[in-house]
Amino acid sequence: VKAFFLVNPTNPTSVKLNDESVDYIASIVSVRPDLIILTDDVYGTFADNFVSLFAKCPKNTILVYSFSKYFGATGWRLGVIGIHHDNIIDAKIATLDSEKKTALAKRYDSISPTPNSLKFIDRLVADSRSVALNHTAGLSTPQQVQMVLFSLFGLMDTSGSYKDYVKKIVRDRKRALCQAIDHHIEHEQDNVDAVDYYNIIDFEKLAERMHGLEFARWLCSSFCISQILFKVAEDARVILLPGQGFGASQLSARASLANLNTTEYTSIGKAL
Repeated sequence: VKAFFLVNPTNPTSVKLNDESVDYIASIVSVRPDLIILTDDVYGTFADNFVSLFAKCPKNTILVYSFSKYFGATGWRLGVIGIHHDNIIDAKIATLDSEKKTALAKRYDSISPTPNSLKFIDRLVADSRSVALNHTAGLSTPQQVQMVLFSLFGLMDTSGSYKDYVKKIVRDRKRALCQAIDHHIEHEQDNVDAVDYYNIIDFEKLAERMHGLEFARWLCSSFCISQILFKVAEDARVILLPGQGFGASQLSARASLANLNTTEYTSIGKAL
């Protein structure tokens, strides 16, 4: 294994790695100091007491983060990639054999007189524009200005009031959705590592809980998820994504808790 990729907190289950898991992965790095970690922490700002693997294993980790989810601007695709200035990837590149170094030098010689000295992060930027168009890489000026405004706002919110508010919003929406379906769900899903940006709705488990095992079996044998979701779309005017596309069970759906007003999630729950 050369690299370990993860999304933390997860999508669509919206759960962060607990402290024990983060520490365990960090302990693996102590045994495998050559291991590369790529962590997508875009939902980290919705979690309580979040600690990134980048904080635990900075030299081994490539950090991906986006402002878009946190500030409700998902269409802008505003994100960053962060790498420690003293990272193992640059060290690995420096130890490549001469044949591979020559091939890499040829790849990047159009943007640097000393291509072998290019940092990995600079190679990554160049690769995003197939190298030769490196000068066009990055975001447009309006997008960069938007990121600056988001960053400044984040720095000014020293008390974390905005962060607390957006977390409350998504959790209120999840509570409204769950209570409208079945008021017992909320308590059973009470998890200190839950993030609640998304929610997986398992129709098979719901059917068994609400109407018994026989009904759940009948539901699973009589309907596919697309039939259920089309019915929800007709009744509630809401489109949910099939959960199986995210590795969940066949008869499940993913609901995003970031898009609608809280009262509308009550309507979705009733329709379900």
